[in-house]
Amino acid sequence: MAFTINAFNHSEWQRLGLLDYGDFADMISECNVGEDAFSGYGEWWYVPDDPQPKGDRVIYFGSWGNDNSPGASMYTNAEIFDMNDSSDVAEYAKRVREWESQPEYLKTED
Repeated sequence: MAFTINAFNHSEWQRLGLLDYGDFADMISECNVGEDAFSGYGEWWYVPDDPQPKGDRVIYFGSWGNDNSPGASMYTNAEIFDMNDSSDVAEYAKRVREWESQPEYLKTED
């Protein structure tokens, strides 16, 4: 069964062998990006090409806004899928499609 972990849980993040944001920061995709009176905001996601050593697949994702920057551990998550479980395989494919279909920029009203 797929599960999500937050990077703020440093010991569990490391135990699972998850990457630090800095390891893939230059490969993220951004979506739902907008601007407010203070600064910008949005979401990011990254799907590594290779599975984890035990064969699990991971989708990293997070957000940023006026109170945090991309990669802040409180706003960085990893969704982990067991590729030996057929329902996880299907859920992984669905979640990747969902992230890929997100708009890069949000429409703003003038």
